[in-house]
Amino acid sequence: MHVVRSLSLLLLLAPVAAAEDGYHWKDDPQAGTADLYVGEQPLLRYMYGSDTSSKESAHATYKVYHHAFGPGSETIITKGPGGRYTHHRGMYVGWNKTKAGGKSYDFWHCNKGERIEHQEFVTKAGDAKSGRMTATIHWNDPEGEPVVVETRTVVATQLAPNVTQFDWSTKLVSQRGDIELNGDRQHAGFQFRASQEVADKNAATYVRPDGFPQEPAAFQVGDKDNPPKHVNLPWLAMTFPVDGETYTVEYHDAPGHPEPRRYSERPYGRFGSFFATTLTEEKPLEMRYRVVVTHGPAPAQAEIQQRHDAFLAELKSTK
Repeated sequence: MHVVRSLSLLLLLAPVAAAEDGYHWKDDPQAGTADLYVGEQPLLRYMYGSDTSSKESAHATYKVYHHAFGPGSETIITKGPGGRYTHHRGMYVGWNKTKAGGKSYDFWHCNKGERIEHQEFVTKAGDAKSGRMTATIHWNDPEGEPVVVETRTVVATQLAPNVTQFDWSTKLVSQRGDIELNGDRQHAGFQFRASQEVADKNAATYVRPDGFPQEPAAFQVGDKDNPPKHVNLPWLAMTFPVDGETYTVEYHDAPGHPEPRRYSERPYGRFGSFFATTLTEEKPLEMRYRVVVTHGPAPAQAEIQQRHDAFLAELKSTK
């Protein structure tokens, strides 16, 4: 498919007119999927099924996540179970070292009986401007009891025929007193994982803000440096191919998250940031991000920066 990139920043920042039937959801409870469309165009798929009837199905459904469709296409550009690092799935959040009441839980790999499970939809709606879902999600221990209750909201907007925006909000509430959220930048936080095809080719490249490494290749760092490297980026963008088409995903970090926010990027197509913090019953943790997906040539650094500035202005205006 030939995609013509918009040259107007105004077009990139303002939603395009929705199709006649606007934004709407197609929910399939039996499959455990809820798809958001604008007109006939799919934008987002929430994977919320939970099936423990077999080892295979339990593995495939041990955490909820969101798939992104390539703008202007019916291609899912994110990864599900299996492949290189089965625990990487679409857009997702978790911490591999979650400590509460003298016990440790891995809400990243979920390989000791932990499960991140959908409980109910609070909102699943759409109109002429955007589509929105809010879900209650339990981070359960191996006995099936919640350690953390998450309220997750995702708002999707088609900015242009080849540009989709996802606003992601997560609120975590402790069910076990003080909870330590820790881990490392490879296995914690809010992350995006591109299709397995990207890993097969090690084909992801990156665009970063001024003041950070500028080479397209992944800037790979660990967690042992003191102070740690590659921290507190305002945004990060990844470009990758899927089915012969080029996509760029921008990851915009809202101010106010605990610091240092340690960033990670890999050539196989997983990137995002992580921080360590303590979650208390009195003070929930609230996280906000904006993810923008472009189908076609990668946006320039200045263009992404302008989009980030607009994101910050929106956040400021809604305080």
